[in-house]
Amino acid sequence: MSLSRLLCWWGAVLVLVTMVLVGRVAYTEYRSVRHADTSIRALGQLRLGLQTTEMLTRERGPANGAMGADIPLAPERLQALEQARERTDTALRVLHDALATTAPQGQVNAPVQRIAAVRQALAEARAAVDRVAAAPRDQRTPQAIGNAVQGMVALVPMLVPVNNLLATETWQNYPALTDDVQAARLAAELREFAGLLGSHFTGALARQRPFTAEERRAIEQTRGRIYQLQFLISQRLNEPDTPHTVAQAWQVAQERYFRTAGRLADRVIAIGEGSGHYGMDAASFAALYVPDMNAIFDVRDALLAHLHERAAAEHARAVRVLATALAASLALMAAVVGALYMVYRRVLRPLVQTTRALKALAADDLHAPLPRPLADDEMAAVIQAAHALQWQTRQRALLEQERDGLITQLREQSHTDFLTGLPNRRAFFAAAQDVIARARRHHQGVVALILDVDQFKRLNDRWGHAVGDLALQSVAGALRATLRQGDELARFGGEEFVVLLHPCDLAQGLQLAERLRSAVEAATFSAPGGETVHVTASLGLADSEQHGLELDHLLSQADAAMYRAKDAGRNQVAVAAAGSTGTATPAAPNTI
Repeated sequence: MSLSRLLCWWGAVLVLVTMVLVGRVAYTEYRSVRHADTSIRALGQLRLGLQTTEMLTRERGPANGAMGADIPLAPERLQALEQARERTDTALRVLHDALATTAPQGQVNAPVQRIAAVRQALAEARAAVDRVAAAPRDQRTPQAIGNAVQGMVALVPMLVPVNNLLATETWQNYPALTDDVQAARLAAELREFAGLLGSHFTGALARQRPFTAEERRAIEQTRGRIYQLQFLISQRLNEPDTPHTVAQAWQVAQERYFRTAGRLADRVIAIGEGSGHYGMDAASFAALYVPDMNAIFDVRDALLAHLHERAAAEHARAVRVLATALAASLALMAAVVGALYMVYRRVLRPLVQTTRALKALAADDLHAPLPRPLADDEMAAVIQAAHALQWQTRQRALLEQERDGLITQLREQSHTDFLTGLPNRRAFFAAAQDVIARARRHHQGVVALILDVDQFKRLNDRWGHAVGDLALQSVAGALRATLRQGDELARFGGEEFVVLLHPCDLAQGLQLAERLRSAVEAATFSAPGGETVHVTASLGLADSEQHGLELDHLLSQADAAMYRAKDAGRNQVAVAAAGSTGTATPAAPNTI
């Protein structure tokens, strides 16, 4: 495995492990925040549930007063009853709406159903109270009053499951709140039993009679539960960690209820066990009893406020820890990614690029890009060494290329006529041997043609060798422009040129030879003084069909035919065949 791939794998593993650890920490703290949120939400709903219970309990006072008062009901008592009922309805509606918003989509919300049941039972209990209050005092039977009172009393236990559920949700999400939640519930329960004790007096106060045995039994049971709750709450709130506001509220509640209201209740109980002449009706008793009893609500509210502060503090702490964990996690991730990127940028990528350049150098690619050093470190030294190696190799390659060029140039010069640029005699024979070999292999014909410039010596004698060179260059250009691609053309020596036509037969050779003669004749050049000069040439050819595929023999026959053309008057073509010559063309008037 390559180093780059290995580093990528290790980087991926490191990033993955870091992400798992970061995710674990973030998830744990996120759950703490969610639990704190849920605890605060459940605590708020528990407060609403206890306040709704309070409103149901408070409504019993005006209801009991209405059942013990004369008719028609006094306006202030009627107004107090209506206001109590309005407060209860509002509390039930607020609690219902709060519970409904947290119900899972498409699922039955049991607490919401419980609120609906409480509303139905409340309507029935209120109807029973209204029936008793509307009857004349002497027609209000103990059973009717007792049933109406029991109907109102039975509403509070219907809300207990809702409050229990909310309390459980609160301390399950924040277990440290368990004791204070239980204390708040005990305070609410104490207020409920204190109110229940007053409700037990309603029947006797309404008829100004002694307590029945059943009422006395209920009163004793209720008083026993009240003292039990007092003991439990005192045990909890006498702890050193109890907030001052809570302890002070509990002290006030004990002073007002267990002493002031308690003495009032004891006096009523003593009269109820005796003559039954209380000197007050149910409404008067409620006016004296309820205000002191409501001091218990202050204990509950102080506990709930303390619970909310603790939950809010836990939420803030969880948010801070989550933010710190996320920030630290992001910093760790950034450090890991940064380290990997630095290694990649300063080591791995330059190393890969340098390796590619060295491999390319081994494959004779001398221009592969090399990275630029990013710092003065070990990798920079490696890159500089690779640069030096590449430069030296490039210089050596340039020298080798220059040497090869010189060799090629020398080879070309050794095979090229320097004056005309045509292949020389040596190059012609090398190429002609290949042509003859292909002709034998493919059973093709060739034609050898030798061309000699007419009166070339006289041209040199008259104009000088410079004009002679121009004449040879003119002839070479005319021949090169006329020949077919693939035909072999060379300067044979002096003013003599040789051509090997292939594949070609005698008829084609004669036609091409005639075109070559005409092209030479038509070519002109300027002599010193501006005079236009042209030359003619005599051509001899020999074909392989009659003379075979031996190059020397073909050239010998073509040379002999060329001399016959000269003997016949120059500027014509002669064929190397017994008694056969090309048609002679008369020379132009200005032919030299």
